[in-house]
Amino acid sequence: MDEKKIILLLAGVFIFVLGVFLFFSQSNTFELATSTAYNIISSVQTQNHAQKLANPPHPIKGIYISAWTATNSKKIQELIQLIKETELNGVVVDIKDATGFLSYQTAVSLAEKIGAHREIKIRDIDKFINQFHKENIYVIGRVQVFQDPIMAQGRPDVAIKDSKTGKLWKDNKGLEWLDPSSRIVWQYAADIAQDMARHGFDEVNFDYVRFPADGVIERLDFPFWDAVRPKYELISSFFAYLNQELKDTDIATSADIFGLAAWRAMDFSFDLNIGQRLIDALAYFDFVSPMVYPSHYPDNFSGIKKPAAKPYEIVHGSLETWQDLKATTSYKAILRPWLQDFDLGGIKYDQTKVRAQIQATYDTGVESWLLWNSSNRYTRGALLQE
Repeated sequence: MDEKKIILLLAGVFIFVLGVFLFFSQSNTFELATSTAYNIISSVQTQNHAQKLANPPHPIKGIYISAWTATNSKKIQELIQLIKETELNGVVVDIKDATGFLSYQTAVSLAEKIGAHREIKIRDIDKFINQFHKENIYVIGRVQVFQDPIMAQGRPDVAIKDSKTGKLWKDNKGLEWLDPSSRIVWQYAADIAQDMARHGFDEVNFDYVRFPADGVIERLDFPFWDAVRPKYELISSFFAYLNQELKDTDIATSADIFGLAAWRAMDFSFDLNIGQRLIDALAYFDFVSPMVYPSHYPDNFSGIKKPAAKPYEIVHGSLETWQDLKATTSYKAILRPWLQDFDLGGIKYDQTKVRAQIQATYDTGVESWLLWNSSNRYTRGALLQE
């Protein structure tokens, strides 16, 4: 192609582009169409957000649902039916589990940067919540905090290191942890909770709010914690931070703690070397959930040869100190234990053993409770029928 033809071709392209530009700039058609489309999409997204229950049930009696189960619409409908036909009235759904991945697409920028959205399981979180709210079922979103492999890999500057290798430290399950004193980690948890509030969750449940409890503990290397400040004091500061960040957010809050922290609640020097004391959690959350699973107590605990075989005694002993705390301290939280609905240690948890835990809960003056089964298979016979 000669030089003259090239010039004519370029001139033609220029005139065409200029004409298109002048047309749209004069008529504002393109801008108006784009703006209108954006506003419609934004409006639809806002209108479609689920709204939290106006009159939530009380006391709460709930079951745990994993993020994987949340993807199975048939299973979800079966669980909703179970709830409708029994005394149950709530669900606890994984939003950030042991993997560190978030179950739905949040607006949290840090989550996007570290890749926490790579394995979205709940594609429409508002629709998911609404199917429960339609039946007046209370929806709690569970967020694991300091055990977070995705955050540790994406932000190794806030992760616990192995003092021997310099690499990311891992617990017995091969999972990485974050420094419990990192303000970046604290804000990440608060940001996720705020996003959940915008989508109509009734409550955010914080789990793994502690230092690591297993693995090669002597090789823990913290980027921020000075190993001088008491662990329980640090965890209490984290609780206070969450309380401050979420105080104007329309969502209830709760925290999970080890059952032993409840059993020895009146021993304020006892934090299991992981920073957990019941009294600290009670001051900053709406609900506190001790995980009083009988199978998790060691053999010969408190003179009980096989704690898993004594569900009533273990749950009652773990929760009765709540009355002592109630009489001597002031706090805002309601105690709401996690109870065992799974087999472990050669002990089958049938309806008698599950119901014994519920009765022990009531006998200590506690009204609310949650059932845990990692496979989300619950013992209908242990539940009162509606």
